[in-house]
Amino acid sequence: MTTATESIRQPATRAPNRQQNPPEALSCCSTFYEQDWVRNLAEDIFHPGGEDLTRRTIAAMDLPAHATVTDLGCGTGTTALMLARDFDLQVTGVDLSAANIERAIERSDTNSAAVRFIQADAKKLPFEDNEFDGILAECSFSLFADQPAVLAEMKRVLKPGGSLAITDMAFGGPLPADIAEVISPWTCLVDAKDQQTYATGFAAAGFEIQVIADESASLTNLIQLLKRKLLLLGAGGVLAGGSMPTFDLATIKYWLDRFQAEVEKGTIRYLRFNLQSP
Repeated sequence: MTTATESIRQPATRAPNRQQNPPEALSCCSTFYEQDWVRNLAEDIFHPGGEDLTRRTIAAMDLPAHATVTDLGCGTGTTALMLARDFDLQVTGVDLSAANIERAIERSDTNSAAVRFIQADAKKLPFEDNEFDGILAECSFSLFADQPAVLAEMKRVLKPGGSLAITDMAFGGPLPADIAEVISPWTCLVDAKDQQTYATGFAAAGFEIQVIADESASLTNLIQLLKRKLLLLGAGGVLAGGSMPTFDLATIKYWLDRFQAEVEKGTIRYLRFNLQSP
């Protein structure tokens, strides 16, 4: 399997060879993010905007205390744990990755009844109809190959009048070929859509769109944070809990700069959708 390191190992002083084979999608980016060194680098910032964007998103959902919420694509549980702790919500974290769920359970307080973690497929959720007051999907909806099926499941398990919030990658125009070949697979852009396509799909599934917000500044902030972390790690550094592959930091900076340039041009975007089930 092509590793993330191999996927981006191109000379920083010139554009990549566009005849190369594109890197494997790694189940989009899920397998990439399961690697120990990636967890240590980004466990608390798995999605653009981090905790600040999560708090804004939840505030816009206007959920009462003790509301039932599922965090769909919960990763290692950072958001689910925060929602239970700081917002007094009853949270169920769901992720397809057994490794993510195992790590989330390890991080949680096993005596807490406010949060639980379940391994499940988003298009076949193991819940009753009308079970949840809210659903949150942060940088996960674009990973689902059958998005209409997932939306149908979301609508099924939401109570009437329930709130759905999605933050995710989006396109504002066609990607340059080098970005599409090298960066797209491990930045969860493979199945991302443009704003209108997302909105059309949500409406077709029966959701009412309340808010569409451009959160693209969070992408730039994330890139800057990753640059700082990578510089601190250094080439071949060893992280707590796992070894880091040897990196060509100049090459990584090249691709981060290329990605940031497309964000600044509006080709790559990050959007927040607050939706309601009738």
